[in-house]
Order: sequence, then C-alpha cells, then structure tokens
Amino acid sequence: MLNKYPALRPDMSATMPRIDPFFVARPGFGAHEVVIPCKLHETNPANLTPVQYANLLVAYRERIRAFSQNDLWQYVQLFQNVGAEAGASLAHLHAQIIALPMVPDAIVAELSFAAKHHAEHGRCVYCELVEKEGQSRTRIICETEHFVALCPFAPRFAYEFWVMPKYHASHYEQTGDVLLHELAELMLNLLAALDVVLAEPAFNSFLHTSPLRTNASSQYHWHWEFIPRTARAAGFEWGSGCFLNTVPPEQAAEEMRAALTNRRS
Repeated sequence: MLNKYPALRPDMSATMPRIDPFFVARPGFGAHEVVIPCKLHETNPANLTPVQYANLLVAYRERIRAFSQNDLWQYVQLFQNVGAEAGASLAHLHAQIIALPMVPDAIVAELSFAAKHHAEHGRCVYCELVEKEGQSRTRIICETEHFVALCPFAPRFAYEFWVMPKYHASHYEQTGDVLLHELAELMLNLLAALDVVLAEPAFNSFLHTSPLRTNASSQYHWHWEFIPRTARAAGFEWGSGCFLNTVPPEQAAEEMRAALTNRRS
C-alpha cells in the first residue's frame, strides 16, 4: 500500500528551482510504500508467526522485482523501524519500501569497498567474513543451513547484528521461497533473543542489496543489518563519524546465544 505521508512521490512534474549553480538539489522523486505484516494489532515483530514473517520477506522480494521493471528506479531500500525511539510513527507493525532514482551513498561506498577487496584478494569480502567468523565463532550468534547471524567486528551500536546467506548471493530478489521461510525462522529466533537480552528494545533493520537491473556480482553480498537503539549518537559521533560502543561484539553474541539456548530448553 502507498504511504499516507510519503517521504518521496513518483511525480515527474516536480522540479527544483535552480537559484545558483553552486547549490545542487533535486525534487523528492521516488516511490514510498508500506507493508503491513499482520491484520491484528501487533507491536513486536518477534510475535509474528513464521508464516507471517516469511510472507513479509517474500513481499519485499516481489516489490523489488516489480520496481526493477521500471527504468526510473535504480535502487530499492527496505527497512523497518520498531518503537518510537527508532523512528516509528505508528505502533502497529509495519515495514517500508522506498524506490529511488539513484543508488544511495551508503550502498555506493559498500560496493566500492567490496570491489576494491575483490580486486586485491580475488574474493568477496562478505564470503571471507562468513568464513573467518565461522572459524572463530566468537561473534556468531546462530546459523541455519543457508544463513548466518553475527555481531560485526566493529559495530556502531551495542548488540548490532547482521544476517546474510552463507552462499554467495548479490541480489536479494533472487532468493527462493524455501530459503526465505528458512530466513524467517532464523530472524524470529534472533528477535526473540534480542527481546530477552535488551527487554524489547526499539530497533531499526534494513536490507543492503545490489542495485536494480545489475548483473550478478562476484564482489557483493546482500545482507540485513539490525541496529538496536541502545544509545544515541551524540556530538562525537556526528562530528567524527566514529562510534563509541561499550559492549564488545563477542559479549553481545555470547548473550544472544545464551538467550537462544534458554529459549530452546
């Protein structure tokens, strides 16, 4: 469904006055949609059923595929804000999809770093990450046959974690139904563990995947990032671009693993 208060609008007639060639601007052109994962009022995604969460992941995939049919769009950003502290304006669970006419700077930076690593080492940096974390296991939270969840080596926020396929895959929209159902089960377990460790925190989650209509890449690897709102970025973070984190990722992963173990016992 369309967003009632969209951040962007698919209106090609919108223009920005060019006051001065030094100041470059563009209109708020794009598409902004909302996905409602359940009919009943629910505020915590950990309470969704596996089928509901899998349907959400499938909906993401299908909307990326649909937007890829239109040459106007270059990238689709999927994200979910849970809790007021994370920017959610409505309590009822919802996710958001924004189609953009350009590739965002954050994705450009990741693609550039991935290409540089591949050129220097001949490997996908994310595949290498999965391999190395699998050897040490200190930052891995849990895994399934095809997916792994881990706390990154240098997290921006305490208890930040990423979820990605163990196999190489550059485009999320190429993921099949069976794998998305497996991913849904993993994510629900992770969110339940996060609720235990941090007492149902507000959090943001978002997908990083390859730009639309690009060929399969041996350099890049799609992944979800989950950022619990355990602290607020302040002057140092905004001024330097560096983040202060008081919880080592090894400790965060250990606590999440313990919560998962207790949940299963």
